[in-house]
Amino acid sequence: MRAQGERLLGFLKIPILGGLAILVINCIGLLITFGVVSKPLLVLLLFLEGGAGLLVGVGVSVSATPSISRLGQMFLGTAPWSKESEKHAERVGSKWIVAASLLTGAGFVISIL
Repeated sequence: MRAQGERLLGFLKIPILGGLAILVINCIGLLITFGVVSKPLLVLLLFLEGGAGLLVGVGVSVSATPSISRLGQMFLGTAPWSKESEKHAERVGSKWIVAASLLTGAGFVISIL
């Protein structure tokens, strides 16, 4: 049970840090640009970035499926499908999806406050 918790924390560390970094960069950028952090604009930015991150995460995860890998192999000359590359793409895509979900969740929380 403890090993599973440590593995989960290890998996979530990068998406959480990435989401927090994007949030801080957004706040600093708004502060420099407008002199104030506009709550509605910050929420819209978080939703936009969260949505883009979700699309990228799904795209990365789907890109390593057997059917898409076969198309890439035929048309782009990429490497053939392998189970290892699919698992790696799923892990990377999952991190994108978690980070994007955190950004979207932060947008909801900020809009409620």
